[in-house]
Amino acid sequence: MPMQILSAEHSRFEFGRTHQELAQYIEGHVNRASNGRIRDLRVVYSDDQIVLEGRSRTYHAKQLAHQAVLDLTDGHPLLANQIVVF
Repeated sequence: MPMQILSAEHSRFEFGRTHQELAQYIEGHVNRASNGRIRDLRVVYSDDQIVLEGRSRTYHAKQLAHQAVLDLTDGHPLLANQIVVF
């Protein structure tokens, strides 16, 4: 299931982009939304899944990262949040 972007601006970004470019875009959005509180942030994007990886000191930062992806995508059903809270 391809990722569906909410706004027209984001739809223009998705068109003609590779999975790696989309992952980088999502990673930048998550980084801004969480104010850089996710260390070693990595986003893996494929047609059927988005995986968030990294480390955080708080569950709140992990939730901010998760919500940032949900806001950017139309509530992507196969979002895996593998951010470790330490």
